[in-house]
Formats: sequence, structure tokens, C-alpha cells
Amino acid sequence: MEEELSEQLEVDTDKIKNAVRLQLPLEITSYTLPRNIEIYIRKVLDIFLKECRQEHMYEYLNFCLSELLTNSKKANTKRVYFAEKNLDINNENDYEKGMETFKEDTLTNINHYLELQKKAGLYIKLSFQIKGEQIKMEIKNNAKITSFELARINKKIASVQQYKSMEDVFTNVLDQSEGAGLGIIIIILMLQKIGLSKENYQVIATEEETITRIILPCNQKVFAGNEILTYEFVKLQENIPVRQIQFEEVKKLMAESPINRRDFYELVRTDTSLAVLLLKYKIKDDPEEIDLEKVLKLYTDEELKEVFSLENKDINLVEESDISKYLYCHAKDVAFYAYNLTKNYPDLNPQLAIERIYTLGLINPIGAVLLDNVSKEQVDYINDLSNEYEDTEKILDLFYSGNSNAYISMIYAKKLGFSDLYAALMGNWNNAGYIPEGMESVAYILYLAEFLKFYEEKNIEYYQIDKKVLKLFGIETEEQVNCIINKLKTEN
Repeated sequence: MEEELSEQLEVDTDKIKNAVRLQLPLEITSYTLPRNIEIYIRKVLDIFLKECRQEHMYEYLNFCLSELLTNSKKANTKRVYFAEKNLDINNENDYEKGMETFKEDTLTNINHYLELQKKAGLYIKLSFQIKGEQIKMEIKNNAKITSFELARINKKIASVQQYKSMEDVFTNVLDQSEGAGLGIIIIILMLQKIGLSKENYQVIATEEETITRIILPCNQKVFAGNEILTYEFVKLQENIPVRQIQFEEVKKLMAESPINRRDFYELVRTDTSLAVLLLKYKIKDDPEEIDLEKVLKLYTDEELKEVFSLENKDINLVEESDISKYLYCHAKDVAFYAYNLTKNYPDLNPQLAIERIYTLGLINPIGAVLLDNVSKEQVDYINDLSNEYEDTEKILDLFYSGNSNAYISMIYAKKLGFSDLYAALMGNWNNAGYIPEGMESVAYILYLAEFLKFYEEKNIEYYQIDKKVLKLFGIETEEQVNCIINKLKTEN
């Protein structure tokens, strides 16, 4: 998002929730950091922390971000100021000379310098992201920090341990040149108040940018409680929700003798629940075989009629809701996209056969399907169980908000007898640190297939798609993404 207008900006709460649920970055870009952007950032931070169940950190982190954003804005202003004065900011003598007049000159004519830095393309980018067990906040500006500025910052960070309170800081710290040393120490003291340390604060210099990063832990109590609820929810899951509208089609095919297997296969390979039901009775014999066409051949007609019958207690007929309709359509397209990406990018050399990758894309949202059709017995049990924890409301909110969907899919897959490898892929293709060794290509195919679909649905923006994955597929621009989606839709 990039905005410099004066009016108040509306916060898209759903977008923030999606970013947390899908572990995607949220990015805000500004060139001059006007008042409306600062207000917008505070609102985004508030909602983001609530979604991460770390809202108690808001006041402290709001202060830290305000300080760091101001520092980044000032760093950009310094670059255009020094350029206008024909001073070399990387020369320490020129730097000291320029800083003698920088504060006064820029305060009395700030709009001039803000306009210069905007014309120069000097930006400030703020990003939030929860990933695995960490929450990362980054402030970037494309004014490369000087070696002596970086040395001064690192010296201040190293000195923090000698200060016990804010009073100590104000008494003993005075950086007349910029005041940045004082701000950095106060930021770290603020982080200490929420249980963090200077190790959670990083300043990184690259050839293009200066990056200031704050690393926060996830709420371990809430996430641990959510894991327990997930296991208990799956333990109670004795049947598979099957949409009434799809089961009517199944009944027609089961009434034939012999069963038209081609038609039945085409029906099953486009429906998450029917695919899981087909796999359920054969997967324990061979946890690696999830090619739906091959698995179908393992059944006799009599066995198929027994499995896909109302007499089968493993089937729970449900009405199609708006959520379930979306989930099934989304999964079908992700599976097709994954299939065609595998076919069109053979150099990736995935370690799984193309039909198995297709199946993983199709059945991955089974966790969301189960949660959408949660029974009263399960709700009562989960609610009672959650009362054993301090953060009952936060744990329940996390469980029911959709953040648990992938984890439920993974645990449910293990319960059914899927291999640990398949279960791990279903739960973690969006979490590189947990991808099974040797399965990176498969995970990247599934990741891109799903996020191309999210992008097509306008649930995410282009910048939120992992650049590393895009690079593997030779994608460098948003236009290429749109071309690939159009091609995939044609192939489907």
C-alpha cells in the first residue's frame, strides 16, 4: 500500500486477518510519512497484534515503531539535505559539518526537503509478518546507512545493559548530533518491559537499504492451547462431511452396474471430501499412494457401493454453505494449478508424481471443511476443554478463526494413516522451516498454486507472494503472474 493523501485511510481488517492466517507480510510504503499514514499504521498495528494474540504489547511497540519510522524518515531527509549542500554523507568530516545545520534548516523548511526525498524515490517501508513461531516487524528505507552511523548505533545497543531505568538514560545519555542514541536505548528498554532483550532488535545494512527489525515471539500459551484443542477436535472426528448436492451425483453413479469408473473418477477428483473418503480405506495399506486413479482401481464395484452409501457411518451429509462452496472450488482450482505448474516447469524436478501433487492440493483444506461442519458435541467439548487455560477466549478465538485449518488438516491426515511426509506437506507448505527435506520443490509448487488462486480471488496482493518462490518460476513482475493465471485457467 502506498498513500500520501491527507484524508483518513480506511483499514482493511479482513486483509490483516488473511495475512496472519496465511503467514503473509503486510506492507505499508510512504515517502513523506504524513499524519494520516501514522494514524493508519497505529490502527494496523493494533489489529495485527490482536490477531497474533499479543495485544498487550501494543503501547510499547507503538512507541518503538513511531521512533523508528521517524528515524527512517530523518535518514532519508539527511540524504537529500547533504546532496543539496554538496556534502558527501559518507565522509565523516562532511557528515559532522552537515549535521551542525541539519536540524535547524530542515525544521524551518521541512516541506521542501520532504518534496526532494519524494522526487528522489526515497521510501520508508514498514512490514508486519507472523511466520512459524516468530512475529517480525521491519522498517526499511533506501538510504544506505554510513559505516560510522552504524557503528554509533551498535555502540548504543551494546551499552544498554548498564541502564536500569528511563531516569538513568536521560541522566547519562546525550547524543547532541542526532539524538538517535537516546531513542535506540529507550526502544530496547521498552522491549525489555515486554520480556524481550537487545537480541530482539537488529539493524542491518545492505547495498540498497537500511533495515531495522524487531523480532517478537508468538504467544506460546495461546498457541500451545490451540494445539491441544486441535488434537482433541481431530480425536472426536469420526466422519467426513459430504455435501448433499455432490452425494446425489454419487448415488446416480452407484446405481449403475457396472459403475462408470471414468465418470466417478472425474467426480471424486474435483471434491475434497469425496477424495478423502476414497483414500481413507486404502491409505493404511499404502500410506504413500494417493494417486486417486490408482486408488480407485483397488476397489471392487461392491466395495465402492458400500463406501459411498448412506449406510456408511463415516459419511455425514451436510448442506452446502457459502464457506464450503468456496473451500471446494478453491481446492479444485489449487489442485489443477499445482498439476499444470508441475507439468509446465519440469526443471523443478519434484520428488512426487504429478497426480500425487494434484491430490495434495485437492485435500489440503479438509481441516477447514471439518471446522466448517463442527458438531455440537465437538463445540461443547472444545469449549469445556479451553476453560482449563488462562487465555480461554484467545485460544478459542484462534481455534475458530481459521488459523488452525492447516494444522487440523495435518493432524487429521496422520489420524487417517497418511504418511508423515504427506501430512507435513499439507500442514506446512507455507512454512519453509517445516518442509520435509527433499520436498522443497513440491512445497513450492503447492505454495504457488494456492497463492496464485488467492491472488486471483483478490484475497492477497502481488507483493505478499514469496519472492524466492516467484524467482524459482522465473516470475519477476505482476504482469507475469496475471499471464500465468490466465494460462492456467485456460488449461483447466
